[in-house]
Amino acid sequence: MSKNNYVWAGIIVAIFFWASNFNAIKAITPEISPLLSAALRFTVAALVLVGLRATRYQSNEISLTRRNKYALFVIATIGVTIQNFSIFFAMKYTQAVNASVVMANMPLAGILLSALLLKTPISRFNIAGALVSIVGVLLVITGGNILSLSFNSGDLLMVVALTSGCLYTILSKRWTPNIPIGQQLRWMMCLGALQMLIIAAVKGDFLNGLSLLTFKDTILIVYMGLCGTLLAYYFWMKGAFVLGPHKVTSIFNIMPIFTLVISVLAGTQVQWIQVVGIALVGAGVLISNAYPYLKQRSKSVQT
Repeated sequence: MSKNNYVWAGIIVAIFFWASNFNAIKAITPEISPLLSAALRFTVAALVLVGLRATRYQSNEISLTRRNKYALFVIATIGVTIQNFSIFFAMKYTQAVNASVVMANMPLAGILLSALLLKTPISRFNIAGALVSIVGVLLVITGGNILSLSFNSGDLLMVVALTSGCLYTILSKRWTPNIPIGQQLRWMMCLGALQMLIIAAVKGDFLNGLSLLTFKDTILIVYMGLCGTLLAYYFWMKGAFVLGPHKVTSIFNIMPIFTLVISVLAGTQVQWIQVVGIALVGAGVLISNAYPYLKQRSKSVQT
């Protein structure tokens, strides 16, 4: 098995972990605040990263300037705190499959926001793919009645999570490209965890929520912290470094398939409109990524 095959396997595992997060959140005791659940998940990840940093010397890390730290704080607020509060609150009102269908639009949303904020070129294939995927998302979150425009609040919160996740990637590229990925990830996790813990404590959810934690809840939170956060981010960043971001993001749309399978195995009833929505989102991503392939094929034919 070649090195690239191992990398691809890691990317698929990362997407599976992220997809399973939605099911894990749904399985946590409902009385536990989403604020506390999100905070504990990232606290687990942050503690592991700090522990690794304390025991291993990282020669490639840089001294952060005040501007670097300010940028990391803003990015962590948007891409960790806001995104994860949105996801955890959303799962109180929507299904895991719906959430993953919305998040499967991450590659397309990233392309559109990059075009808007970074002035990167965008093709007609990107626009067509985005439109097809949007139809798929609307079918799922409206239950097949698009004309009614009646949205579940949880689905709207997932749109907020999708947007903040894309902004995390874009702002990191614009503001902190000089900071090594490992160092950047540790700062993001720690800042995000600290912010969420403070908010949970101020809201009065911390001590009360801890008393409600069961053994199952603890296992789910540790799983999300280690597998759905640390390992998933590591495999994903490894893939982006070895294969390139454009290649790894092209298969992000398999996330709803994993969530769908997990939901079925867990005994959750799946609606046909969700399957149609998943298919349309996948088709949209394929259309959006068709332009580079067709352009390369056209050049090879001409030569």
